[in-house]
Amino acid sequence: MKISIATFCIFVGPVAGRVGKPDIASSREEVPRELADGSCWKKGWQWQHNYCYPKEDCLQWEVNEASTWQQCCDNHCEGDGLTRNDNDTPVATPNPVAPTTTAPAASPTSAPAPNPGPGEKCAAAMEGECAFAPGAGISSWFTETHFDEMFPNLCASGCEDACNMLTYPCLIQATLEYPEFANSGNLEDDKRELAGWLGIMGQETTGGGCNSIFQNNDGTCTCSETWCDSQPNGGCSRWGLCKVIEPSGTYCDPSDLYPCVSGKSYRGRGPKQLSYNYNYGQFSKEYCGDQNILLNNPDWVATNPTLAWASSIWFWFSGGACDAAGGEICKPSPHSVFTGKKIRCSADIAANRRYGLGWATNIVNGGLECGAGNKCDYRAYSRVRFYRHYCSILGVNPLEEGWNDDENLFCGNADNYSQSPPSTC
Repeated sequence: MKISIATFCIFVGPVAGRVGKPDIASSREEVPRELADGSCWKKGWQWQHNYCYPKEDCLQWEVNEASTWQQCCDNHCEGDGLTRNDNDTPVATPNPVAPTTTAPAASPTSAPAPNPGPGEKCAAAMEGECAFAPGAGISSWFTETHFDEMFPNLCASGCEDACNMLTYPCLIQATLEYPEFANSGNLEDDKRELAGWLGIMGQETTGGGCNSIFQNNDGTCTCSETWCDSQPNGGCSRWGLCKVIEPSGTYCDPSDLYPCVSGKSYRGRGPKQLSYNYNYGQFSKEYCGDQNILLNNPDWVATNPTLAWASSIWFWFSGGACDAAGGEICKPSPHSVFTGKKIRCSADIAANRRYGLGWATNIVNGGLECGAGNKCDYRAYSRVRFYRHYCSILGVNPLEEGWNDDENLFCGNADNYSQSPPSTC
């Protein structure tokens, strides 16, 4: 696959704990300052010591400027983050890049990073190509070679819909919008989180999954023999991200909050298989700025690679649609339970929900895969098999210290959320 790289001014370097956003109402400029001549400069970024506002906080004139992100940060950053060479001594660490008139496609320090209007960001097709700064985010250790080894059959017969939709550059661009993703500071933990996210999606979109399964005497699971088992370098685990559009179905759950549009189908689309009107509506509200964009145009999740990947990373960080404002107690995000950031409430402990892939699976599809006392559900096992395969490619142990297969990778012994609803603590 061909990587599309844009040259632009962007923050690089480690991202640590996020800080609260200060009040900027009194410091915002209402009209643009003149851009100084000269090149832009990059500097390592320490999130805990400096803060730059997400691109959605830029004023419209900043959005319209060619050097949008650089200019916005020049106005709003505290400390000595990104600066412009104004023909005087630059204060940033010298690492010049050529001037550009192309606005950056993504930023590793904002969520969401791209800041075109809804008509550009959420449209039937992506404008231009996905791009990112070399070494940005997880691309510093997760390369296109890794991606191609994980997903060698994206353009195979039967997987054609995925061929142009699910590219490596667009994956990286989507993850840059969530700077906490796989960015704990512990590389092994970060690799496991990436493998967990991809493992969940592998089962959702598998072209060679586990259709029937049995449990061995030693407690391990084995899938029945199938056509892809003998393929080298992973067998059926080479067939993730194949079926990215569900064949049919309306998937409408009558709702006043996210009403279905007549004639529209909210079937599964994209690497996470975004399904149902409420997920399309809330994703559209939070990502596009208007819930009606994707309620009216759900097909765009399948035709726009940016939306396809964004829908998946959105679910990883949200756990899906939830009416918190209306009093609903929401399930935690897969990200928070995989990484251990979510506090285990007393109800979680009683339900035997343990950090790791099993709890993430419980959030995604626990009503069907978890809580039956059956470790070897074929879907849950398929997710574990994909996860282990991706961990192998990344060179990391799938088990964090203190984890075990039964409690942390599977979810058969954990109550699902129908059996034990989400709670707060």
